Amino acid sequence: MNYEELDHFLFGLTDLEIKLIDNDLTDEIIKSRILSPATTHPSIYHYTLDEDRLRLNVTGEIFAISRHTRFVKMLTHTHNLFEMNYIYSGTFYQEIQGERFELKEGDLIILNKNVEHSIEKSEENDILINFLAKNEFFDSSFIYKILGDNILGKTIASIIADASREKSFILFHTSTNWQIKQTIQNILCESFGSKNANREIIKSYLTILFSRLLESDSYQLFLNNGNRKSSISVIEIIAYINKHYLSTTLVQTAKHFGYSAEHVGRIIKNVTGKSFSTLVQEQKFIHAALQLKLTNQTIEEISKEIGYNNLTFFYRKFYSLYGVTPKEYRRLAMQGESNSV
Repeated sequence: MNYEELDHFLFGLTDLEIKLIDNDLTDEIIKSRILSPATTHPSIYHYTLDEDRLRLNVTGEIFAISRHTRFVKMLTHTHNLFEMNYIYSGTFYQEIQGERFELKEGDLIILNKNVEHSIEKSEENDILINFLAKNEFFDSSFIYKILGDNILGKTIASIIADASREKSFILFHTSTNWQIKQTIQNILCESFGSKNANREIIKSYLTILFSRLLESDSYQLFLNNGNRKSSISVIEIIAYINKHYLSTTLVQTAKHFGYSAEHVGRIIKNVTGKSFSTLVQEQKFIHAALQLKLTNQTIEEISKEIGYNNLTFFYRKFYSLYGVTPKEYRRLAMQGESNSV
């Protein structure tokens, strides 16, 4: 399947959509049809009621892609897995955790488990793609490729892999990024173009997609803990830490964003699973490793540069993170360079 064939497939009307065009169904009728065993859902998922709330359950596949059904609203529901929505064309209105969003072509949302959301009725040129994945899809190898050594990457991956306890979601605006759109088109061509789509090819494209998303500077992170909404931008806080890790403290970081140190520390812990001090320490030792590779500074100078006057502690911590002493790390780095010449 090429891109032209993909568009023809995505914009084509299904038999169900043809029936829905001139119908204005009530919420009760929609709910009963969604829950009816006779309703034609993709075989990969079904809906149940959880305390009068619809819940989407993926049954067989650990990863699935589908196109959203047009001409009918999707009632408020939760899901038992990771979900990502991509606006391929048109405009969609979603209510997520009680807040209404206008989503346009190129917008992409990553939703954590148990996030309540609904989608208003869409029209013929409105195309939304659903990506659904169980936890086991994100194996350690896949997560590692996303994470790298970047705090921001670790934060986003923790949400993707459901490591965060918050009902969180991330909204990316990617309409001007042709690389992201092309990557998604490649995923869709592989998924819809063959009855035996190659999962490893799709996973490779997804690795590229998430890598591109991490390069993006146009996104918002939303947190919701119980009934209390937080407007604090964790993405901005992580970016601030990533830039000022050599000098900032939790108190200084919190003051910069206008929140208490306790609140900022708690939000960071909820999202990343790590304390502020742990994140800063990790970045300091990444800095130290780079200095060992790229400069002629002594190990003692590097230790002091990242704030550790106790050289014994620096050696012990470096070894616990990298499995070798700083001296061995520098020797191996130099040896690798000489072998590449």
